Amino acid sequence: YNSEPKPKNTLIDWNIFNSLRTSFNWQGLVYNTENEASVGFRFQRNTYLGMGAVVGYERIFEEEFGVARTATQSGSFFGAPERSARFVAPYIYGGTRPSKKYSLNMFLLRSTGSFDFDFGAEPKYPRVSPAALADPNAPLDPGPGKTWDFNLGIDYQPTNELNTSFGYTLSRLVRKDTKLVAFHENIFSFRSTYQFTRFIFARARIDYGTLSSNARAQFLFGWTPNPGTAFYAGYNDDLTHNGFSPFTGQLEPGFRRNGRTLFVKVSYLIRRSFGG
Repeated sequence: YNSEPKPKNTLIDWNIFNSLRTSFNWQGLVYNTENEASVGFRFQRNTYLGMGAVVGYERIFEEEFGVARTATQSGSFFGAPERSARFVAPYIYGGTRPSKKYSLNMFLLRSTGSFDFDFGAEPKYPRVSPAALADPNAPLDPGPGKTWDFNLGIDYQPTNELNTSFGYTLSRLVRKDTKLVAFHENIFSFRSTYQFTRFIFARARIDYGTLSSNARAQFLFGWTPNPGTAFYAGYNDDLTHNGFSPFTGQLEPGFRRNGRTLFVKVSYLIRRSFGG
């Protein structure tokens, strides 16, 4: 339901949303069933705020992760071949763009029954299931956990030519049975574009993730005078800071370069017609 908009009021309009979803495979196995309900509000200055919750039930089966057990063969799971969990995931979101220069948006979710598939996030986060704590080589032992998911985006455009954005993502899961952290990831992203003319631009992008302690950067110059004709020149860099080498798996203090690339791409569309 969407209310009738009133553009001059502080609260311009509001809405209520509800959705019931389920998924299953062609063998008739139901994987999940969930119901989502939310309410949202839209205000002046391109500002919005909403909140909601997803309540549901999820199942996973060992044949999705590898071999299924038989009378003569062990399965992919330690213990029962099927796992299920009920979850409640409230969330809140919002954003604002008070002027052309600035904008901000965010999303926060807390789930009380998300699955840890027991893959681990080595080398910083080993498997934390009961089976893996007893034997690191034990088969998978998935189980529910509590998660935090948070996203923040900030855009800044001081001029028509320059646009920059910053993003932050947090993802964290803690097992319910062992109370241990399955993984914790922070991702920082920066992007900037400068449009010199309609056809010439320069772009920079840098991403850093704490789980891998890895930073990737790309710097690109482009010239696209017409459709089919383009020239690109760029530089990519891949660094690790106090992380683990992707080649040896050993801890490497300080900054270490994993690789870098210089590249040029040129394209030209040849137009020619043939006729009698």
